[in-house]
Amino acid sequence: MMLSGPPIANADFIKERLQVLQREILVGIASGETLFNMMSLLCHEVEALDSEVICSILGVDDDSRLSFIAGPSLPGDSGWVNGIAVGPNAGSCGTAIFRRQPVEVQDIESDPLWENYRNLALPHGLRACWSSPILAPDGHVLGAFAFYFRKSRGATDLERLIVAKCVNICAMAIESTDARSKLNELAFFDPLTGLGNRATLRKRLALVLQRAEEMERSVGIYHVDLADFRAINDLHGHSVGDVVLRKVSDRLRSIASQSDLIVRLGGDEFLVAKTFSADDTGFKEYAREIVDGLSGRYDLESGERISIDAVVGVSNFPADGKDQDTLLAHAETARRRVKRGGCGYALFESEMQREQHRRRILQRDVGIAVDKGELSVVFQPQVDARTTAVGGFEALLRWNHPEHGSISPADFIPAAEASGAILAMGAFVLREACLEAARWKAKLRVAVNVSAAQIVESDFAQLVRDVLSETGLEAERLEVEVTESLFIQDLATAKMTLREIKDLGVSVAIDDFGTGYSSLSTLRAFPFDRIKVDRSFVSDMVNNSDAAAIVNSVIGLGRAMGLRVVAEGVECEEQVSMLRLLRCHEIQGYLFGKPLPIEAYVHLTGPKSPRTFSSALPKLREI
Repeated sequence: MMLSGPPIANADFIKERLQVLQREILVGIASGETLFNMMSLLCHEVEALDSEVICSILGVDDDSRLSFIAGPSLPGDSGWVNGIAVGPNAGSCGTAIFRRQPVEVQDIESDPLWENYRNLALPHGLRACWSSPILAPDGHVLGAFAFYFRKSRGATDLERLIVAKCVNICAMAIESTDARSKLNELAFFDPLTGLGNRATLRKRLALVLQRAEEMERSVGIYHVDLADFRAINDLHGHSVGDVVLRKVSDRLRSIASQSDLIVRLGGDEFLVAKTFSADDTGFKEYAREIVDGLSGRYDLESGERISIDAVVGVSNFPADGKDQDTLLAHAETARRRVKRGGCGYALFESEMQREQHRRRILQRDVGIAVDKGELSVVFQPQVDARTTAVGGFEALLRWNHPEHGSISPADFIPAAEASGAILAMGAFVLREACLEAARWKAKLRVAVNVSAAQIVESDFAQLVRDVLSETGLEAERLEVEVTESLFIQDLATAKMTLREIKDLGVSVAIDDFGTGYSSLSTLRAFPFDRIKVDRSFVSDMVNNSDAAAIVNSVIGLGRAMGLRVVAEGVECEEQVSMLRLLRCHEIQGYLFGKPLPIEAYVHLTGPKSPRTFSSALPKLREI
């Protein structure tokens, strides 16, 4: 029988040092430190506690092969572990990952698990290896944490205590690093289609136009849309709609392979930019190629056939404008004309300025909507993911235009921001939400969306103070939701204003997380209370492994940083089950309630009615 190693530091001291180490790693995660540096620190600290061990941390890639993360004291070239396939006889680490349980090899030279790999370890003087799998909260294996020894021996109880704590620290660091990597990808790529996103558009189109101007060439801007795509989602479901969008994207890549830029603007809208010679008249022909190539039937794996009609609006640099915003607006205006007329494409013409004039009228009308009493506030519940107990409501603004009826927030919010009316509208919804919440018998939270313009262009903190004083609402029951664009516009002002709000006792959430420019740096910029996972990821997570991985990463990152995580856009029980498995804190979506006047939820805000949906919506008991 092999002997265990000599005694090391006592358990209380070890626990204290590991707690300090965990805090240091969490600080590293929050400050964006590299995984290599954090794990190397961990190895050094552990080796200081036990002079006989050589610490090693490995990851596992998508092909189930080992990949070196850290092991600063490993002799020789530490990369010898890279590429070893996980399996039932793959040394200590590969086998531990395969079995999903610790593997203790006391003698590498004689143990059959090392038969094919002992020549990698023995020449470096490594005689024993004890390895434990690193598991994510949802149970999947992230890698392995290992102790090597220079003599044949097993691990002591105190060494097992160290490993038990270290595998948890490693899991937090690896998951957070994966989340950072995925979120950085999201800064420039659309997760559903793999095409560039709006951030890519802004960055790349400027270069395309600059190069065209220097070479005295023209650029066609093609705003692509799918006619009546909403009907596909309504008839076949969003999962089928997502499949169609991916297939459309693949076709567009093929059709526009010689273009300068292809991006997904969002929803069923895309944009293509292509440079032409100054005397080239092929703008129309290229638009027709896009329309003909995308329109038609799409065969799905389920056997269904979906018909698509593509429409394209075209603007021309420099004839129709010389800056991005003008060209994009003109292409969108032309695209709107196509959807009304039913043709396949349209080139921007000066008469289409009337369409832009209509938008200016919208900006004018939205500016007086508050004074004319045309605005109202609806509420959508946010519930505990585990118990479905209602924790609060999000307040959402609605506008009923006297001539045009209900106007989508996607239309009137940008118009209000462009006209400056967003300040009055924002004050209106804040005051109405707080006034309503103050009347509730149940002391529930109310969340209010806040535009970047409200924070950087007005004394928003004073407005919050005044509204809380006027309405009598407790500060801890109010939460303001901001997006990452706020920190891009004016970081210093944003941080100062939000800290003033936090000092009042109001909580702050970051909305649509993962869809902005630099999500992790945004989290580091300010101590948020909640992260709201964007609905686009939640809606895809059941059928899209990438979306599921992103949601998992955001939740893991939130937990590592001590933040509550709210998943938006929950519409089915499968999503609830997955979110519970991933230990998401709260959920919000049509499954639990649509945005409605608060009267529809009096059974939740009143004194006698239940505060959970289990009695209001019996079907949830089956989740």
